[in-house]
Amino acid sequence: MIRGAQSTTVHPRALLGPETLAARILGHPAVLLGGTRALLMQLAHPLVAAGVVDHSSFEKDPYGRLARTFSVMHDISFASPERSAEAARGLREVHRRVRGRSPAGAPYAAGDPALGLWVHATLVDTVFAVERRYIGALDEGRREQLYTETCAMAEPLGIPAAMVPADLGAFESYVAATLADLLGASPDPMVSPWAMKVADGILHPVAPSSLGPLAPAVGSASGALARAITVDLGPPELCRAYGLPGRLDPAAGAMVALAALCSRLVTPLLPASARQPSNLVALTSRLASS
Repeated sequence: MIRGAQSTTVHPRALLGPETLAARILGHPAVLLGGTRALLMQLAHPLVAAGVVDHSSFEKDPYGRLARTFSVMHDISFASPERSAEAARGLREVHRRVRGRSPAGAPYAAGDPALGLWVHATLVDTVFAVERRYIGALDEGRREQLYTETCAMAEPLGIPAAMVPADLGAFESYVAATLADLLGASPDPMVSPWAMKVADGILHPVAPSSLGPLAPAVGSASGALARAITVDLGPPELCRAYGLPGRLDPAAGAMVALAALCSRLVTPLLPASARQPSNLVALTSRLASS
């Protein structure tokens, strides 16, 4: 159980109010560790990847794009009903303009509920992966509760409730089946060439030039850390599709496991002020702009 008072930055009439598990879990700093995994899962869908290449700054600024996604999702989930509705309208308006054809000739539209469900699912599934590894506060019943809460976000995102898996088990089956369909047969899973192109900037980030001669070392270290955490979170077939190993070597695995254990031990001691969803949005924005 996560100790501490309920978040004071969540609006009392928010879609996911202060009393929800979402208000406690989605503000945990460890959630940021799943950013690379979530982005790679999204890009694994060739139509999502095509829309990203054609209509966004994702290729040049992937973490800035993730920060903006976090901000919009925060407003929809935790802001006042008025601000939530405004954010949802803005997102739908942006999605209406994002349409075209992939390099393979397949039509895509960001407003397609099936694509919206996949993008939403990558974020939810990554939260569960991070929670199990780095937070460890939820038993099976509470994970089911958290999943039920995230389902409330479907309609504001333009996803019909009938399309959303009914429970956590059905959701996990949907994610596994979709990934299997997108990546192809094991042992040689693949993603589209345009997804690989965008993913290269995610997996091998360039540090800001303001760091001077330290920039190459910082970029190399941050990329290595992101890749190790992503491989640890898995799933192995997703990692292999992007040219990563399916599992960490023993030394790297031991280091990540130790970091995860420390995170789980510290989690019950974190004050509510350290777990506010708005803080996570602010931190993501600062990291993306650095």
